[in-house]
Amino acid sequence: MALLLLSTVVIWFVLFFYGIGLRYLALIPMIFIGIFFGYYGATQTIKVKWSEVLQKYSLYVAWIIILAGLVGMLNYFWMDATYTALWILSLNLVLRIISSLAEYQDGKAVFQLWFYLSILFILITAFAFGWRAALGNVFAMLRVMHLAITAFIIFIVNIHKDVEKYLRYELGILSLGTIFLFVFDQIKNVYISLSINALLLTGLYYLIYKVFQFTPQSDEKKKNISVRRILAGERITTEKKYFRSAWIEQLYGFLAAMPGATKQILELFNIVLVTILIIYYIWHVGSFANINHIFYRLTILAFVANVLLLKKVWYNSILQNLVVFLVINFAIYVSLFSYFNGDIGAVASRGIFRNIFSTAMIFYAHRVPMLAKIFNKTDYMYWIVSCVAAMVVNVILLIYTQLPGELIFFLVLVYVGLQSMIVYYAARYLGRIQTLN
Repeated sequence: MALLLLSTVVIWFVLFFYGIGLRYLALIPMIFIGIFFGYYGATQTIKVKWSEVLQKYSLYVAWIIILAGLVGMLNYFWMDATYTALWILSLNLVLRIISSLAEYQDGKAVFQLWFYLSILFILITAFAFGWRAALGNVFAMLRVMHLAITAFIIFIVNIHKDVEKYLRYELGILSLGTIFLFVFDQIKNVYISLSINALLLTGLYYLIYKVFQFTPQSDEKKKNISVRRILAGERITTEKKYFRSAWIEQLYGFLAAMPGATKQILELFNIVLVTILIIYYIWHVGSFANINHIFYRLTILAFVANVLLLKKVWYNSILQNLVVFLVINFAIYVSLFSYFNGDIGAVASRGIFRNIFSTAMIFYAHRVPMLAKIFNKTDYMYWIVSCVAAMVVNVILLIYTQLPGELIFFLVLVYVGLQSMIVYYAARYLGRIQTLN
């Protein structure tokens, strides 16, 4: 946590110096953090057993050598790089299926890895050869192909041989990603398509949340409930069940056994959508009138709702908890720019007052019952980080106002000093509170 906070502060100092035009001073915090991480890495002892490493990765190295020879031969016969990548992809795909049928575990891992690397190589080749306009279509076709292959392994190969359980979760992730791509392809307005995809995620997260409210009855309790006890008139109490369907019980088992990597990808979908929204918004901020503000705000609201649902089912990570505060601050500044028609002075003044008020609210937020159920102590630390980030943004906005430079300098000193005092006491206050998780 300390490393995360340090990195965040250093990054914002770099952006601050860059924003005020002192780009060379931005090297100072970068050099500092480089020296710090260098010292930290030098003091850690890393013990590697080379025999285990060679035993584990020798097969990967051997297959790399074979593929390098095949690529060289195909290149010798003047085969195009794209067709070479397709041949390598097809070869690894066929060998992956054969490994599943033959239950060759090492082959499954090696050929699956190089199948993914072949897809990556095709995308890089398409970008390098100037097919940037068609890169999205190439990615979509490869994604659908991957979905079809995974479905083939699960529904066809699985008839003859047992396949890995993680492939079922991979099929679900690929299906969800394909739905997102279909929405983007059919709806050309980016704001509307992002809103629909964000709401689809909301529906999925809510389904997971509701399924987890269902607690399947244990086999031991089922055995204790007998006809004799019922006829004896005993009162039989069971756990509350929101669903009474065998299919929902199977779904509960499927979701409860979900690997951590799948949970992270489900969470990453939510972050990626809001990141695309922010990048697209900033890229087209010049044509402010063309921005669909209704669907922009709807996507932001869906993102925040998704974060809350993910926290309910413990699918959230450090990255998402930090991103949600930054996104909220971004949305607030966008609203201020919209309301004041781009008046930087008005935005800066409101931003400063809002930032001070937001930081001061840390002293009281945990007393609000709704927030107390959602936030823990770590979330409040992310709140503080976002307040520090907003402070840097406000300072940059002040620099670009029409006020005299000398006045700006003293205003910045007063503001940064006051904000730093509030952050300092807020951090100490949170440290003394024992009721937070």
